[in-house]
Amino acid sequence: MNPNTIKVEEVMTTDVVVAQLGEPISKVISKMQEHGFHEIPVVNEKNELVGYVNYRALMRRKSLPLYARVENIMVKPPTLKKDTTLAEAVRLMLEAGYRSLPVVEGKKIVGIISRSDIIRLVPKMKEVANIPVEDVMTSEPEVVEEDTPVEYAIDLMRKLGELSVPVVDKNRKLCGVVHTRDTARAVWRAKDRESLGEMAGEKEKKIIRVKEVMSPPVYVDENATLGDAVEKMIEFKSHICVVVGKDMLPIGVVSQRDVIEAVMRKGKPEGVFVQITGLDVEDMEPYWSIYNMVESFLNKINRFKEFKPQLLTFHVEEHHVQGQEIKYSVRARLTTDKKLFFAKSYDWNIYRAFKEVLEILERNVKKEREKLLEFRRVTL
Repeated sequence: MNPNTIKVEEVMTTDVVVAQLGEPISKVISKMQEHGFHEIPVVNEKNELVGYVNYRALMRRKSLPLYARVENIMVKPPTLKKDTTLAEAVRLMLEAGYRSLPVVEGKKIVGIISRSDIIRLVPKMKEVANIPVEDVMTSEPEVVEEDTPVEYAIDLMRKLGELSVPVVDKNRKLCGVVHTRDTARAVWRAKDRESLGEMAGEKEKKIIRVKEVMSPPVYVDENATLGDAVEKMIEFKSHICVVVGKDMLPIGVVSQRDVIEAVMRKGKPEGVFVQITGLDVEDMEPYWSIYNMVESFLNKINRFKEFKPQLLTFHVEEHHVQGQEIKYSVRARLTTDKKLFFAKSYDWNIYRAFKEVLEILERNVKKEREKLLEFRRVTL
């Protein structure tokens, strides 16, 4: 199966669950919980698409009362046509940062395509399914402990831009996975209890622990393939699959995003897809300066014909140190046609942080290239 020849209408879900304009947030959350969705279209009385609601918006607006109307938190998503190719849908999904996109005819919604729809195709894509999981996973994964308050897990998922994180016990062994859908339900229920408590004169706030809402662990061992990980994700309806080493210690995580990036590589897009998430600034100057650094980096890497760059993503986190300026951490991932490269940096200056991760990536690519050339010399 080739993503460049598959059309969206062949993959999309046509039985679309929607929210209506004017519905209260409580009813929308119930629909999302009932069907396991993280994004839901909002339509008017003519079934015309007018917006989108997702957990990301809900988590950012926790102060909204449950009786508030859906139009207070909905956003405007990109849309697809039925004849859009799967490769283009994946590209747009990654570019826009959504986990699903609506399919429309005119203004009316006729379907929806999600990451889950896409990863279900992976077992049929042998070249993608047979990729070793270690070539796709994010190593040194962020985790939470089972006694951690749910609020901390929510903040971590928000910073990582993910919907799930692994949970470990006191010995750092994998014991579960916590999903945004579970934490959202807990937070909104707690909010209701707090409101009722205030009316009843109660002041004590209940702390909800991760172990109270987490799901069973979803995992494969380090020798598994991407296809193995996808099967686990589908079976347990999970957005991640944890890769474990000896004694159930997490050594990596494969997310739905990792999977669809692998599908995108199969689609062989022209040029290099570059994305920066988490950089919350209104001024465009930082973006231009960073992209200039990225362009210079890619020009260097493109000279190494042995490792052709395809995807380059960055995630920025701001750390507010008391009494001091903001400190930035930057995580970068470079996907080439042969190997995945990671780098991290932590600095008070955002430009120095980006400069360092690019230098680390360049050094790592050079090392792998030298190993490959040496291997060729020895075997010839």
